[in-house]
Order: sequence, then structure tokens, then C-alpha cells
Amino acid sequence: MRLPVKDNDDFVKELNSLFESIREKYFGTIKPQVEMKKVNVMLGDGSVTQSDTFEPQKVELFYQQLINSLEGWTTTPISRSRTDDLHRLYCQISVQVEKYQLYGYFGIQYHALPYYKVDRHVIEIQQELARLADNATKTFDAISSRGNDMLQKELEKGGYTNMGFEELFTKLFEDQKLTADLEGKASTLESQFPEFEEMHDRKRQLFTELNNLLIEIYQIAPVYIDYNKLMQGEEGIVTYFDIETIKNKTIRDSHVNSKSITLNTRKQIVSRLNQIIKALEHIRHQYFIGS
Repeated sequence: MRLPVKDNDDFVKELNSLFESIREKYFGTIKPQVEMKKVNVMLGDGSVTQSDTFEPQKVELFYQQLINSLEGWTTTPISRSRTDDLHRLYCQISVQVEKYQLYGYFGIQYHALPYYKVDRHVIEIQQELARLADNATKTFDAISSRGNDMLQKELEKGGYTNMGFEELFTKLFEDQKLTADLEGKASTLESQFPEFEEMHDRKRQLFTELNNLLIEIYQIAPVYIDYNKLMQGEEGIVTYFDIETIKNKTIRDSHVNSKSITLNTRKQIVSRLNQIIKALEHIRHQYFIGS
């Protein structure tokens, strides 16, 4: 079962109350860590603008503090996932209580948008790329012009100038020697324009430099979202807890009959949830004192 649960027995009500306390304390502690701030960024045209961003590293630090505070829990490493520009940053915890397994998830979901650093070199690269494009067009036109002349002369020498397009295409396809001769002439012609290959290499180098100047701006809505909204790709802060029945070493059952849980097991589950509440309170107190 996933908290909160809709049943109305006293134990479920207590679980729901504890989960709500965890949710509130988690949200209140992590919200300042995703506070957005203004930064200057550069667009592709070289203009400078401002964008909002936060620092995911602060969230990672918070999760690490939480993990370190939970004695007796099994914890996963802090994890990241990405689908296009949608990111998740989260940690997961679990603990066995008698024949039940308690799972917890703490995460955020946010978007990452690419911009350039505010750097004069971005503009210089863009200007050089524009010049290269102009020069490459002129060089390509020159190569094409000479290539057409060369092809025309070779076809005249072979007596192929009066052939229709389809007949000439068939001839080139069947006559491997003619094709090889024309390819050789074309290679010789291209060698007369070494600057074309140099421009191509320079273009690749410039794009590499430009990519190295890219940065990501992280944006999040500082609101609480539930599991469904997480799956739908909405931005926000999320936590949820599951309790499963352990059937054997490999099988877990999400159906839990709360009325069949013994009093002792109930106390242990409540104790484990209170442990999380105290850990969150301690971390929040540290942040408050530190500020």
C-alpha cells in the first residue's frame, strides 16, 4: 500500500498522519535548497539575458545528510535520471519490519535548459562560422564550375555528349573504367582546393569550442507533487512511502491488510517513520542555525 491510505482504522490514520508530517518537513527543508536565483546567460545570437536557476548540488548534499542520519535503513546511492531535458534527482530508502518492507522515496523533478556562458568568445566563434560559411559557398561554387567543365570535356572525349540522362546514367553504372576515370579526375580537382577541407576541419573545431561553452540552467517549480504528477513529467518536489508484505525472499505483495498487523509490528513501523521525522527536523535545525 502507498501512503496516504484511504482506510479509516486507527493505525492507518496514524500512518497517514506520520506521512503528512514527513511530507511537510521534507518540503519545508528542501524548498530553500531549490530556491531560484537570477544568472546572466548568452543566447546563440550573442545577446545576453537573465534566466532563473537553482543548484542541484545543494539537494544532493541534503539527501546525503538524510541518508547518513538514518541508522538501520538500507539506502541507495543518490541517483539521477534524464529524459531529454527532464531530470530527476532522488534517493531511496527501505527497511524490513517483521514480515513487512517499508520503502521511502525522496526526489525532485526539474528541467535543464542549454545556454552559453557569457563569454566574448561565443560571439567570436559565431562570427568566424559565418565567414567560413560564406567562403565555403564561394569555394564550392568554384569547384562545381570547374567540375562541370571537366565533366563536359571528358564526356566529349568519350563521345557521350549526345546521350540522354538515363542512357548516360546506365553507361556510368556499367562502365566501371569510365566511372573510375571520372572519380580520379574529381579527386585531382578537389586537391586543387585544399582550403575547402581546411575550412571543414576548422568548422568542426569551432563547433567543439562552442559546445564547451554551453551550460545548463536548472528550473523547477517549488511545489509538492505526488507520484502521478511525477510520472506525468511535472516539475516539483516529491516523496512517497510504500509498505509491502514479504511473501518470501523474492516476492513482495503491495496488498497489506492493516488490521492483521500485530501491535508490536505497528509500533516498529511507527518508530521507523518517527525516525525519519526526527532526522528531517535535525537537518532543518542545522540549516536554520547555519543561516
